[in-house]
Amino acid sequence: MAENRITKKMVKNHWTYNWWKYLLLVFLCAAAVDVTFTTTAYRPPEEKKIEIYILNSYCDTGAMQAELEPLFFEAHPDQEELTILNINLAGDDIYASMQFSTYAAAQQGDVCLMPLSEVQKLAADGADYAFMDLTPYIESGVIDVQDIDLTAGRMVSSTGEEGIYAIPADSLYGLLAYGNDPADSMLCIMDYNGNEETSAAVLSMMIERYRTPKPEGYGEKTQQKPAALF
Repeated sequence: MAENRITKKMVKNHWTYNWWKYLLLVFLCAAAVDVTFTTTAYRPPEEKKIEIYILNSYCDTGAMQAELEPLFFEAHPDQEELTILNINLAGDDIYASMQFSTYAAAQQGDVCLMPLSEVQKLAADGADYAFMDLTPYIESGVIDVQDIDLTAGRMVSSTGEEGIYAIPADSLYGLLAYGNDPADSMLCIMDYNGNEETSAAVLSMMIERYRTPKPEGYGEKTQQKPAALF
């Protein structure tokens, strides 16, 4: 009768030739748990969340979120989520443009602080293809533009009708506290957003919060020309 006793040598040989199978099993189990969590985790519906995209330059979004989040939920207790994301389109990083294009294709992002050049590019074939017309919200007072000159934000829709699709953000000097330079930037709301009233209110909140007097020395050149060698 054959002996079936398990010896240390047998165990050692087994692990020597089969360890990768157990590693693969652990990996597959972890992947299955991750997929299950991702697909079953609760996600707020579009009308219960706001995504702010800072696209004009660098921004310390962690600090911005820490400041805006309490104000947001105090003003909108029915909302469930506020997300602030920084994708710097003003630099030369091609991956930043690819990332924003991917998010836009997935219809992500509600309120955007965007470079003027990007706004003009997206509005080239009709501003309504990319942005929400802010005119009704400005006229009703939901968006308080204060005394901002809206000329640069007046654009034409695909049907030839003029509207205000963006608000110049050059005077939002409060953003400098987060390392963000608002020069040549615009505030806008993406046309595909699913939370229009709240998006408009959040855009207005950003104007109210960050429109401050121009800091002394802002915009001045800080670097001096090198002295002549001869």
